[in-house]
Amino acid sequence: MTSKDDIEAVRAAARAYYDAMHAGDGGATRAVFDASARFWGVRDGAEVRRNLDEFVAMVETPAPADAPEMRIDFVDCAGDIAVAKLVDTFRGREYTDYLTFMRATDGWKIVSKVFYAHERGEAA
Repeated sequence: MTSKDDIEAVRAAARAYYDAMHAGDGGATRAVFDASARFWGVRDGAEVRRNLDEFVAMVETPAPADAPEMRIDFVDCAGDIAVAKLVDTFRGREYTDYLTFMRATDGWKIVSKVFYAHERGEAA
C-alpha cells in the first residue's frame, strides 16, 4: 500500500530533479537518477534519445536562463514504483515530463524520463 509519505517523497524527488536541471547542476541532476536511466522524447517533431551522461552534459551546457516554472500534475505509487507528470519550463520551452521512479536504498530514483516539448502555453 502506498503511503502519503511515499507520495511526498516522490514529489520531493521530482522537485529536486527540476531544481537541479534548471540550475544547470550536473552533480545534483545525476544524484536524482538511477545510473542506467534513459531519456526519450519528442522535440521539434524529432525523436530524442539520451543516456544519463548525455542528459547531464546537456544540462551543464550554458544556456539563457528563464524563470523556473514547474507544476506536478500527479504522482501515482504502487509499492516500490511510481510515476509523476510534470509540466515545466526549460530553456524557453514548455515540457510535459513523465518520470518513472523506483525506490532505492537511498531514496526514490528516476529510472526513465519521457518528454514532449511544447511552445509556451501549449501544454495541457
